[in-house]
Amino acid sequence: MREPSTLLLYLTGIILVLRAPYALRTKASRPGWLAGTFGLLAVICLGFVIPIPELDAVLGSAGYWNILGSTSAILSFHFMYQAILIHTSREAARFYYLGLMLAIACCSACFALIDDKQERFVSVEGFIATLIDQPWTALYLSIYLGSVGIISLLSLYAVWQTAPRSKVFIAGFSLVSLGNAIDIGLLWLQHTKIVGPNVPAFLYKVYIALFFAGVILLCGGFLRGSFYSLLRYHRFLYYAVRIWRILAHTEAKSPNWLAVFLDPKNACYQGLILVRDFMALGGFILNSSELTLTHRADDLLTEFPLTNSS
Repeated sequence: MREPSTLLLYLTGIILVLRAPYALRTKASRPGWLAGTFGLLAVICLGFVIPIPELDAVLGSAGYWNILGSTSAILSFHFMYQAILIHTSREAARFYYLGLMLAIACCSACFALIDDKQERFVSVEGFIATLIDQPWTALYLSIYLGSVGIISLLSLYAVWQTAPRSKVFIAGFSLVSLGNAIDIGLLWLQHTKIVGPNVPAFLYKVYIALFFAGVILLCGGFLRGSFYSLLRYHRFLYYAVRIWRILAHTEAKSPNWLAVFLDPKNACYQGLILVRDFMALGGFILNSSELTLTHRADDLLTEFPLTNSS
């Protein structure tokens, strides 16, 4: 599990970096960035980046790395769902937010009822192998995995109902849902000891393959979107800076350059309005390259209007 976890670490880190320039200022872009943030935290809690004993020491040496990782994973998929809803212009499922809060509360309650010194565990596998006999352990992990699986199915439904359908997200959410369903079954097989040790080991490998394949696909989909959004951000920034340099030869007030860098789309729009106003008043003439620049900026704003997130 170390290799796919390391890959996820790099992917989520890249998503955070790519989305940062516009995610913090654009409300519609924040869910994708938050999904990457909580996803990164969930990967860290697996113990492959920071050893679990060191991570647990920071959290009070009470085994809280486990509940932190599961809650972070749930919230990561929650914010993925929010990003999908914004992209598809859909509303959340009925009672979704109530269900999410109940799932996190029940997950935390079951975790608190597990009877053991959890600070002695140094891996998720060790925690499961030792404590799966307790019903609270099986319930805690089932609620966590079930929550992620249900959110994935809701996201899958939203993508499926929206044209054009994204094959990457359909495959990613399908694999995550299937993998989590298999792992829930595996947990109860281990808890009830219905089967021998070889079957759980095989099913665990299947779960790992399905889940990490799905998550990697989802990261790839969000990474592609982040790249295109970052590209649009820099295009708007380029046009905004060029347009306001053109306006420097007029009586227009110099812009707040920090605001230009934070919201280049709006700065580009405001600059174009001023250019047209000065041209309408007469005495302000653009050369051919400047005129071409304004036309290209106008075309970009037509393709991605202010009402859309960049």
